Parts: sequence; C-alpha cells; structure tokens
Amino acid sequence: MNRPGQIEGLPQVDEAVVGLGVDAVASGGIGEAVGIRQGDVIEAINGESVRDPIDYRFHIAEETVEVVLRRGQDVIVVDIEKDTDDDLGVTLSEMPIIKCNNKCVFCFLHQMPRKMRKTLYYQDDDYRLSFLHGAYVTLTNLSDAEFQRIVEQRLSPMYISVHATDPDLRGTLLGRTEPVDVMERIGFLAKHNIQMHAQVVLCPGLNDGQHLKRTVFDLAQWYPSVASVGIVPLGLTRYRRNLPSLDPVTPEVALSCLDQAGAWQGRLHRRFGVNFVYFGDEFYLMAGRRIPEAAHYDGFPLVENGVGMVRRFTDRFETGFPALESLNCNRISMTMVTSVLGAGFIRPMAESLNRIPWLTAHVVEVKNRFLGEGITVSGLLTGEDILHALKTQWRETDVVVLPPNCISHHGLFLDDLTPNDLEQALKCRFSIGTYDLAETAARIARGDARPGASGDPMATQHPYILPHQVA
Repeated sequence: MNRPGQIEGLPQVDEAVVGLGVDAVASGGIGEAVGIRQGDVIEAINGESVRDPIDYRFHIAEETVEVVLRRGQDVIVVDIEKDTDDDLGVTLSEMPIIKCNNKCVFCFLHQMPRKMRKTLYYQDDDYRLSFLHGAYVTLTNLSDAEFQRIVEQRLSPMYISVHATDPDLRGTLLGRTEPVDVMERIGFLAKHNIQMHAQVVLCPGLNDGQHLKRTVFDLAQWYPSVASVGIVPLGLTRYRRNLPSLDPVTPEVALSCLDQAGAWQGRLHRRFGVNFVYFGDEFYLMAGRRIPEAAHYDGFPLVENGVGMVRRFTDRFETGFPALESLNCNRISMTMVTSVLGAGFIRPMAESLNRIPWLTAHVVEVKNRFLGEGITVSGLLTGEDILHALKTQWRETDVVVLPPNCISHHGLFLDDLTPNDLEQALKCRFSIGTYDLAETAARIARGDARPGASGDPMATQHPYILPHQVA
C-alpha cells in the first residue's frame, strides 16, 4: 500500500491532468453527508479544474462550494455550505507525476543497472512536488498557464535545478540541443514574490570555475527572492555506459571549489547578511575540511539536499551525549554501519561512546561495490555490500545499527534485500538507527530500539527529508 508522499507505481504524465480520485470517505464527514463515495473523481470546485491536492485545498477554502464529481459515466454536481476551514472529510488519491523532458548529462537515473524496482528509474520534473516536498525542478516543461498558477496559488518556495545560468551551457547540461535560459523564468517568479532555492550539480570541467562564479552572482542579483544556492557533486556509477564523458569530483576539485567560494561567501555575507551559497557536505568530507559550524548555514535552508546534514547530525549527538553518559545500563556492544564518507565523522563519535563504561561501539565502513567505489554516501549502500563488509570486518556485538537512509519506506535496501536477510545470514540482531546517534544508543541500551527485522520494518522518518524523496 502506498503511503502519503510516495510515488511507487504512479503514472507519469506530460502535464497536470484534471481529476482527483477519492480513496476514502470519512464517516460523519461533510463528504459522506452530501453523498460523495469512494471511487468518485473530483473534477472541479467552483468552476475551477482540480488536478491535484493543491487545487483541492486552494478552491475548497470557501463557505459555499460547488463540487463536480465524475462517477463512472455520470457527472454529479454537489452544492455545499460549510465553514471556510472545513474539509470534505475525504482521502484523495495520489496525483500522477509530471515526467522530466530533459536528458541531463549527469542524471543518476541513467546510470542505474537494469531490472530494479520502479522508483529507482522514476524521472520526475514536477513543480508541484517542488512546492509540496522540496524536490528540485528545471522549469523547462512549464506552460505560461502553469507559471501563472504558481503565482496565483502562491506555490512558494520553489526549488530550482539551475546548474548554470549561461543558456548554452545549461542546454548542454540538460542534454538539450538548444540553449535553455533560466534567468527570465527566475525573474518572472521573483517579480511575483515567489521565493526560490537554486541547485547546481557540479560537473568538473563544465560548470565549475568561472562558470560557477557567473551562476552564483547571476542568481545573487535576485536575492532575497532567490534565497540560496546549493552546490552538490555529481555522482558517477560503474554502470555509466554510452553517456557523455564526465570527470568525478575528486578531493582536489572539492578543495579548489571550497577555496574559490570562500571569497564569494565573504562578499555575499557583507551584502546580504547570509552566505547565500552553500556546499554539500561531501565537498568538506572529500577535501578533509572541517564541517562548518551551524551559523554558517543560516538556518539550514538546504539541509534536505545534503547541505549541513552532517552538522545537524553531529550537533544532535553532542547535545544528547551528556544524557547518554548519565544512564545506568547493563553492558552492551554495538556495531555502527556507515559509508566511506560517513566513517570520517562516525568514528570520532564511536570514540566518545567508548568512554561510557557500559557501552562498546565499533564502526564498519562499507565500500560501494554495487554502484562503484566512487559512490561514497550511506544512502546508496546495498544489503549485499553491507553483508560483505560485516563478514570481513565485524567483531561480534549485541546489535548492528544500520544507517536509516539506506532503508526504503518499504523496509528494503537498494538491492531489495531486507534487514531480516542480513540477520539470518549473520545470526545477529539488527536495528535501524535514527538521525540522532545518542538517542539510538540510548534506545538500544533500554531495549526499545527500532527493530531491523521484527515489528515495523520501515526506516525511521527523516526529520527533514520527506518520504517521496527516498527510493
């Protein structure tokens, strides 16, 4: 069963389509009272088409509403009088997702192996998901009417995949044969007070150096409407075939980018009072640089994009550690599974945990053999790679703690193995961690940690990433 925000199995469309299905009708609600049934399709409210939950919420907020329903071949019109804040008491179907019309040269989905589950190939570019869930969109597939809708319904903030402001370069990066100007569209949204956050996927030799500088300062012209620019590295898997040749972000490239942008951040901070441009955590970890303090991130506007996530994680640990030290528990040992990059900040945490008399913590660093060792983040680890690393590195402990972002909301690793499969193979208890390591350790010590195989198999909800953003 799909859960809110997930897109497993949903159809892809070229544009938003009219009609939103009713999955359930609450007993005693307005919908039941006026005769709305499960299976009905809401097509219009007060003469305005309904394409998605945004339309529904926008138009239902009136005291008098006329709802047009389709029931099989019949069209039914229902007139309702209610308080402005009253809902109809219906559960709505998931909306079809607008598909991407680009072929970005760095697209991760084009580098996946075949015959895996649908969500791993789901290439969306839906401005509604940008507003609802913070998904990044290119704005290349929107009509004038859809831009007007963004303005009329105040779909703000929007998260925009810019990559480059030079139209020719942007067209190349998006895999198109013609230039693609983004500044005109950003200017339109800015003039109508729509807040935006911009993203650059850094491709060495293409949109770095002077091109990156131009992109940052072109976008800065629209501050505060363009509130931030997040720069993240491209990912290259071992399955990349028959695609444009791209260079990886190496430690040397990461260090050069951070040094280059340091001067920009100083200039922009003097102008705006914020750094405006922020790098993904991978840049600091690859370059061997210390993750900046929390103040650097100006309220963490882009943490769901891997910008400042490590700082949030480490600060939570430091805040929760004193309470963990004060616990009086039976002795317990745990193994913390992490990625190549994650090991850099997980190992010092393990050293702190090992100062607690009743706790022993080990770290197992997992190399990504499935997608290639150039993929170094924990969210893309497979069950098979974790199992291999544990077999070769593991010291037997009471429990093995998995990173929460390597488990889908269906309880699966990327390769469709489950924590239960690993438990059976190693005859050891597994637990899915949270985004607060001190809390995770305390739960394990108390015996109430989220199970890995028994009970609810789902991973912990990310505190700032929504379910649809996780495969």
